[in-house]
Amino acid sequence: MTHTICHLEIPTTNVKKSGEFYKKLFDWKIDYGWGKDYATFNTGEGQIGGGLDRKDKITLGNSNVIIYIQVDDINAMLTRAVKLGAKKVKEKTEIPNVGWFGLFTDLDGNTIGLFTPKPCEK
Repeated sequence: MTHTICHLEIPTTNVKKSGEFYKKLFDWKIDYGWGKDYATFNTGEGQIGGGLDRKDKITLGNSNVIIYIQVDDINAMLTRAVKLGAKKVKEKTEIPNVGWFGLFTDLDGNTIGLFTPKPCEK
């Protein structure tokens, strides 16, 4: 796996309002089918997409933009990150019908996400 950036999240206190903002500003396609606290956005075919993640309050360092790196083994990468000085924030966690994710903070406190997609059914 090439460890490419595959997803990012933008925190918001109002998913619908932020979705409409980004839709109008960048012509992104917004999918509100994830419930009231989350929406996904598509920035164009073959481009990185992401999500709008509802937070009660936006606090720098706690509710910041998160990039996700696609990896083969989330647990191994979380362990490796911790050995290099990072702090684990979220264990490997399933996203039903999508895949798995885990989170860590880097040496400067930036939250970085790891993602493994669910294998395609044949």
